[in-house]
Amino acid sequence: MIFFLGLSHLSLCYGAAALKKGYKVNIIDFKNEVRDYFNNKKIYEPQLSNILKKYKKNFLISDDFKKLKTAKIIFLAKDLKTNYQNKVKLFEIKKLLKKISFLSSKKILVVKSQVPVGFTRKILWKENLKFHYVETLIFGKAINRALFPERIIIGKNQDNLKIPQILLSFFKNFKCPIIEMKYEESELTKGFINTYLASQVITTNYLNEFSKLYKANWSKIKNALSLDERIGKFAYLNPGLGLSGGNIERDLKTISDNRLKLGLNSGFTDILLGQSNYYKSWVNQKIAQINNKKFIIGILGYTYKLNTLSTKNSPQSELLNSFKNKFLIYDQFYIHKTLSVNLKKILELSNVVVIYHDLEELKKINFNKYKNINYVIDPFKILECNSITSSKKYFSLT
Repeated sequence: MIFFLGLSHLSLCYGAAALKKGYKVNIIDFKNEVRDYFNNKKIYEPQLSNILKKYKKNFLISDDFKKLKTAKIIFLAKDLKTNYQNKVKLFEIKKLLKKISFLSSKKILVVKSQVPVGFTRKILWKENLKFHYVETLIFGKAINRALFPERIIIGKNQDNLKIPQILLSFFKNFKCPIIEMKYEESELTKGFINTYLASQVITTNYLNEFSKLYKANWSKIKNALSLDERIGKFAYLNPGLGLSGGNIERDLKTISDNRLKLGLNSGFTDILLGQSNYYKSWVNQKIAQINNKKFIIGILGYTYKLNTLSTKNSPQSELLNSFKNKFLIYDQFYIHKTLSVNLKKILELSNVVVIYHDLEELKKINFNKYKNINYVIDPFKILECNSITSSKKYFSLT
């Protein structure tokens, strides 16, 4: 039996991976969290529900903390919330840790939650039973990343401490390298991974914008860049609307706050966050140019990307908050409490349409037959722009 402490996207995805590996899984959280999960079903991830249904005999969600007495390994896997400034809120996991403090000398505790540097060491737990795990899940691809990690990174009290055999055996199920380091090194690695990813995203946006000044085709340049092994085919080479989802922004903000405390002058992470906000407002800039408050704006895709229910820090949310126009929203999964309508209604009523999601049904729309649509804003070039007649204004990032 593998126990996860904290009910969230993080614990459900890693729990699903453990189920696939043949383990029984129990997720424990407070009664209100369990009730909210079953009542609202707000956690979505492709493949997740199918795995949980298939292995339901081996899977349990409970508010009974006494069950942890039978645990050998406890994974603290509660996703951390952030405030509007992307600062981490730690009160939920602190509350969970306080609840299980009576187990601190008996059970292995592995911290998977996205904690700031120094947090793991401060947890009151027997040091040879306490570890930090670097999670690198991606919304929409989380199950595959949990099942097939490139590597497992484990933080421990000191370099010469051996990982208990029972925990090591569990990790070996995933058939990948296991990298060991100290707590602080592991926690820094988590933040630094997201810093590198953020710098790729921002660099791509900047270079794409630079290319447009020369009327250069970014897709050709991108193909050439991806073949350079120092950059690689998996690099973030598609221009986008800044950073969204909260996770990368959270880690950049944490690093920024820590560098101020440590007296480092370089504001590199602040630059990345600033540039992210600049590109996130790209659609807003286009709509500001239109400057017609009577226009109805249709949003095709409201979550920050496909295959997630998350709207955290999304450019769509920022767009809604920036203009007083009437908005209509279409999204495959996410239902906005007041603005959601079907696709047909958006096309019949909107004057401006913004396309955020790469869906086949959106690619098939003949925008030319809707005389009410004056502007099509397609940041990611999901449509073939040649299909839009000159009677309509068309905008894309590239």
